[in-house]
Amino acid sequence: MELAWFEDFLEIVATRNFSTAAASRNISQPAFSRRIKALEAWVGAELIDRSTYPVHLTNAGNMFVPRCQEMVRDIYRLRTDCRNAAGASSQLLTFAALHTLAIYFFPNWISNPDMPSAPINSSMHTADFLECVEHLSSGKCDFIITYNHPDGPRVLGAGPFESQQIGKDRLVLVSGVDSTGAPLYDLDAPEGTSIPYLAYSWSDGYLGKLVSLIQSRWRRPLNLSLVYQSSLAEGLKQMAIAGRGVVWLPQICVQKSIAQGELVQIGGQQMTLEIEIRIFRRIGARSRDGEILWKHLARVAEQVGARSTVDPSLTLR
Repeated sequence: MELAWFEDFLEIVATRNFSTAAASRNISQPAFSRRIKALEAWVGAELIDRSTYPVHLTNAGNMFVPRCQEMVRDIYRLRTDCRNAAGASSQLLTFAALHTLAIYFFPNWISNPDMPSAPINSSMHTADFLECVEHLSSGKCDFIITYNHPDGPRVLGAGPFESQQIGKDRLVLVSGVDSTGAPLYDLDAPEGTSIPYLAYSWSDGYLGKLVSLIQSRWRRPLNLSLVYQSSLAEGLKQMAIAGRGVVWLPQICVQKSIAQGELVQIGGQQMTLEIEIRIFRRIGARSRDGEILWKHLARVAEQVGARSTVDPSLTLR
């Protein structure tokens, strides 16, 4: 038996629809259905009447609901009480974040002297977008930090989650340089010229979909020829520095390389996209330090209009 099965059951109780509940839990419908069946096998009785639409609870399901709610609340309350009993000095706030944000954004952000109890004791799990979402959905971390754009895929848009904007970044198109500092590749090359392209793996998904938004703006078809894929922005950056192709990267990742003349931005403003940096958490009981951090971020957002907390140079004009 897993805690996630109980939370899955409470989601289907709330929505009475398998596809909606699966979306709220950020898993596929077949996987969600398998987990409900696994819970029913553990209980030893069917909890969901699947013959109706919307689905209804069986007699056993109706009996199970209040105890299930109580157990989930008690488990999370127990975890919070244990963490608090261990003392503030031993508590760690657990984060999951995209690799780029874990490397280039998180250290300065978490160490900001304006934080309520800086330095905050924390642990970090770096992962791709889908794994970050899974970590938060399954309760493996307190917070995730990821990119977000209104026209991009929805990030935890349904379910018991809330978020705050904590920064801004920008996707920019870059190329390696030749011995004179000029770009090795240019979008204004003669029509028909093939431009080697470094792309995000579809396993990452999120930044790749935002790049597709940018490409749709270009005045003519981009003659990009895929030569390399990776889910790691840092790996794509090193390939660009090595002269292997052009790539869209978060500016926070490449600003130093651009300043040092290793990379150059190409394509102009039309080939960029401003994106938010957001922090997400599950709604519900949290540790004392987690609550303090969240309330602090809410106050900061209210005072400064959720403006970026990253280097002002990230905002292009």
